[in-house]
Amino acid sequence: MSEELSRRAAKKAQKKREKERNQVEKNYAREHPTKITVVAPETREEMRLTRKGRYELGSDGKLTALGKSKRLTHRYNVTIVVLLLLIVATYAFFFLVN
Repeated sequence: MSEELSRRAAKKAQKKREKERNQVEKNYAREHPTKITVVAPETREEMRLTRKGRYELGSDGKLTALGKSKRLTHRYNVTIVVLLLLIVATYAFFFLVN
């Protein structure tokens, strides 16, 4: 019984240390941000990620905040257009059927 309690205590202590370590890493990352510059896409993968250079790519190989925002705006606009076309097609279908 005491062996089980010591295992639980060890697991609990390990989880607590892991949580504290994660918090310290987040605080450090927040206080010491990495400098990311905008670069031109060079590889095929980067071209695919930026849709042929349409969105900003950072020096870390990921989209910048502005690039992500533009991509999301584009996706929302495409979704709205598709939904509008579906609504018009549905209306036309029901109008022409009767």
